[in-house]
This record gives sequence, C-alpha cells and structure tokens, in this order.
Amino acid sequence: MSWQNTFRDILELDRPLAPLTTFQVGGWAAYFLRPRSAAEVGEVLKVLAGEEQVFRLIGGGANVLVEDGCHQRPFLHLDRLSTVQWHEDGQLIVDAGYPFLKLVSETVRQGWRGLQGLAGIPGQMGGICAMNAGGRWGEIKDVISWVEVATSKGEVKRMPREACGFAYRSSQIPGVITRVCLQLDKEGDLGRLKQEMAACLKVKGASQPLKLPSGGCCFANPPGLSVGQIVDELGLKGMRHGNAMISEIHGNFIVNLGQARFDHVLFLMKQIEGAVLDATGHVLRRELQLWQR
Repeated sequence: MSWQNTFRDILELDRPLAPLTTFQVGGWAAYFLRPRSAAEVGEVLKVLAGEEQVFRLIGGGANVLVEDGCHQRPFLHLDRLSTVQWHEDGQLIVDAGYPFLKLVSETVRQGWRGLQGLAGIPGQMGGICAMNAGGRWGEIKDVISWVEVATSKGEVKRMPREACGFAYRSSQIPGVITRVCLQLDKEGDLGRLKQEMAACLKVKGASQPLKLPSGGCCFANPPGLSVGQIVDELGLKGMRHGNAMISEIHGNFIVNLGQARFDHVLFLMKQIEGAVLDATGHVLRRELQLWQR
C-alpha cells in the first residue's frame, strides 16, 4: 500500500466516474490521483510502474465507456494541468487538462485560425491529441508542433509531431501527455473565422445527437465506408436495450436515455458489430474504449 501513502496529498478515495464522462455511465474509482504538475505525473508513473500497478488515465471522459461498480486500479486525472501559454507568433502551449471546447472558442475569438473546424469536439487537450481527434475539416495533428510526455521512468520529455505516429483517430505516443504545442495562423477576417466555426457546429448539430449523453462515435469508419450509413441501411437506428439506444440521428452513436448501464451500451455495440460483419464482411474497430473493472 506504499504508493497510496506516497501520494496521499493528491489521492481521493471512491471517486464517482460517470460524471467525468460524456456518456454519464460508470461506477467509481477506489483510488483517484490528481497530479499538480508534469513532474508529479512523472513521479506517479515511476512509482506505479515500480509497484506493477496498472492505471487508467481519464481526461474529459469522451470516447470511453466505464463499467459499473468499483474499479480497484488507480485512476489519473489531469484537471489540475489546465493553463495555456499564448505567444504572438501563434504558438500555443496547452496543458493536457485544458478543456478543448473552451480552447477552440478562445482561439477563434482572438482571431487565430487552425481549430475552428474542430469545434464541438468534447474532451481535454491531452485526449484530443492522443486520439488525433478530427473530422471532415481536419485533424488536431495538422496544427501540432510538439508533444510533452511523462514516462514510467519519471522523465518528462518533448516529442516532435513527426515522432508521434499520428494516424486516423490514433497516435503512438509513449507515456502520458502533459502539454501540447500548437501552431496557429492569424486570421485577418474575424467574421469569416466565426462563420466557419458556426458552420461546423451547425453541421454537427444537425447530424449528431448532441442533446443526449453519448461517448461519441462508437466505431472507426472502414476505408471508404460510413458506419453510420451502414447502420441506417440495416434499419438499426432507434434500437433500444435498457436505457441505451442507437441514435435515431446518427447510427454510429449510442445515447444514454437516462441511467443507462455499461451492459446496455455494450449489448447495442455488439448488435452493430454483428450486423455490419454479416452485411459487409468488415470487422469494425471500436473507437469507443471499454473500461472494465
């Protein structure tokens, strides 16, 4: 039990997890750590590795489905790493725990181009970077210069974008992201920039179930195909199990109708996987991470 004593100043016990996720589903963490700096993240990782403790890192809680009940493994939450350094040349150094929705609106309001097409994506900066979040208007990797990570050796180091292994909704970044450096461009026409962000949000509002809790897209699209369109063609939209439902707006979303459970959502995911496999021969890759106890 030594690691609990080592980090008692940043340790919370029995922390509910559902309120920290966009799905609003899940149990609680027996041990919940909130490091105060990148260096402290490194210290935590080193000690946990030395005691062979497997941990979970929870940020803004998007793209995760947490099982109900008590999770015994330690959880790390970087909400205390939440500052932004602004530079006149458009360089932004953003802490991993900074809310991405807030960052997008702030950059647009100050006339910086680069994030307006990513408006409406929930989460924190670290998770946005780790999964290379994006959509039809681009991906976060397009504006990243370098990423700072803490490692299990207790080190904090920078990695250039080229070393991060960014791909479709994924990256190969070893360690825990603590800061991200973005490079944006100054936009002379502020009105145009705001219009682009508004257009992005309008499209998402019309095509995604933003009024109900969800984890975002459940599956990555196979090359040249749309999971949402396939689900629609198979007549699965609106299917319910317990308090979860395949969205009637977008077939790649499962929504929480109120008090949904982990197994309610998982059942619907398996229904989609099986139906798509039978109809197309494609084995879907889950974009939604399942966190089981």
